[in-house]
Amino acid sequence: NPFALAGLGLVAWMNNDRDSESNYFDRARRADKTNPEVYCAIAECCLELPKQDTVTALVYLKQGLDLYPKYARLHFITGKLETSKKNYGAAANAYERAIFFDPKSALAYRNLGTILFYSRSYRDALTAYNSSVTLNPEQILVYKNLGDLYYTVAKYDEAEHSYQTYMERAEVTNDDKEQMAFTLFFNKKYKESETLLEQLQQISHDESLLHRIRGYIAYETADYQKGVEQLTKFFKLHDTHKIIASDYSYYAKLLQKTGNEDLAMDNFRKAIATDPFRTENYEELAKLAAKNSLHLEAVGCYKKMIDLGADKVVTNFLIGKEYYFEGERWRARVDSMMQLQKSNINSDSSEAKKSMILFYTKADSAFTVVTKLNSDYAGGFIWKGRIHATLDPDAITTEAKDAYQNALVLLEKADPEKNRKSIIECYKYLGSYYYLGYDRLYKSDKKAAGEMRQKTIECFNEILKLDPSDVQAKDVLFKMK
Repeated sequence: NPFALAGLGLVAWMNNDRDSESNYFDRARRADKTNPEVYCAIAECCLELPKQDTVTALVYLKQGLDLYPKYARLHFITGKLETSKKNYGAAANAYERAIFFDPKSALAYRNLGTILFYSRSYRDALTAYNSSVTLNPEQILVYKNLGDLYYTVAKYDEAEHSYQTYMERAEVTNDDKEQMAFTLFFNKKYKESETLLEQLQQISHDESLLHRIRGYIAYETADYQKGVEQLTKFFKLHDTHKIIASDYSYYAKLLQKTGNEDLAMDNFRKAIATDPFRTENYEELAKLAAKNSLHLEAVGCYKKMIDLGADKVVTNFLIGKEYYFEGERWRARVDSMMQLQKSNINSDSSEAKKSMILFYTKADSAFTVVTKLNSDYAGGFIWKGRIHATLDPDAITTEAKDAYQNALVLLEKADPEKNRKSIIECYKYLGSYYYLGYDRLYKSDKKAAGEMRQKTIECFNEILKLDPSDVQAKDVLFKMK
């Protein structure tokens, strides 16, 4: 019996009796030289050992293939041998040959799918797995393979269905249940996932990954304090070298919701350091930084978002606002120093003024980019108007006027009622600009002053049409009379 002899060879190898192993395998081959299954049996014995004997397996596979090059199972076992050696390309070729010679081999299709999955050829892997299921829908492991594939490519509905089929047919492990819980989470079935995780934590309460997903679920279900507790436990238990960006970002969002914004920012920074290519983390950090007056950090985040492909109009607009608010911060400092000077307290505001002008100028540059990229967007022009109105309070130049006029044309053309507040802002600046011009020219150029006076009246009359209760408009018009 060649198969019994092959089994004895296996036992001899396990007893570390290499001479007997070689003898039994050779006797098995000689017992039935014309049976390709004998060569398959010897090779499989060698591959099923705790410590595989790939050298002997390869010897008998070659002997078998020399005699029977079209025997599918010899190619199939060659695929297993190459897989064990991590020669995935050679393994895939072997399984394809096995399928060529036996197109009904569900197992060859399944193993080929696994090799393709390892190689990240997901579409071809899916085709192979589906062929395996078509040939033998009563299999068990292939459904887990399909679940892993769908999970990897983020098709969580299909992953859930495949895992469910597998779990209904197999004796599932805790690892299988854990993977199912993760799939349910990504499929936004938070209650089902939470139930499964609670069962697993009763068995292994120190399993860090369970705390991870429960923390994620707590955020998605707005149970923020519980989420903080779960992820705090996770960070204590988990290998620090295996923490991923989403761990930090979820923790940051939970901390933000529970009022710990400083620690939330720290964790968003860690998320970015772990994965610098996720735009949403820069955006969240930028919002928090802006809220806490860290305007330059917010600018840095927004600039990185542009590098990663964020909308240039929207993001440059946000950059402009942060530079503007940084300029406002320095302007408040300048005003404070000027008050000290009025009280005869020595206070040099020159450096603060330089910083104020610098950041206003940077803001103006960002808003200029916005107006060039989208000349129909009034917001860029309004903010440019505000900046130049601040830098030129006496309205000597026309930059603020030009910006507000451009904004006014766009606002009135779009939706005057919706844009009423912004339109009033435009008319107020323009009216003030003409009023200051009138005041300057009154003694030197009566005609030009008269034109300025008329335009001032027109602007403030427009304001009263939009808001009859506007005190400033009424006051200016009274003075003009």
